[in-house]
Amino acid sequence: MAERETTTLRQTGPKVSRGDDDGVAHIVMKGDQMKGYLIGEPILALCGKVWVPTRDYQGLPVCEACSDERDRIVAGMKNLN
Repeated sequence: MAERETTTLRQTGPKVSRGDDDGVAHIVMKGDQMKGYLIGEPILALCGKVWVPTRDYQGLPVCEACSDERDRIVAGMKNLN
């Protein structure tokens, strides 16, 4: 009997989260924020989370990974000057 070959397919693109219920506020690029709210298009946070924003995040703690990435970006911009 001949053996079958199997292949595993892996998703390489960003995975869109089912919601924004993780209890933290994510940091996104300014232009993406409006696309998410007005058009309902998935947006990308600095930490890599992709989701469609549906509520006000004011008062929630900021995502630590987003904050670290923002600090890294700002530090890099300061080094260019």
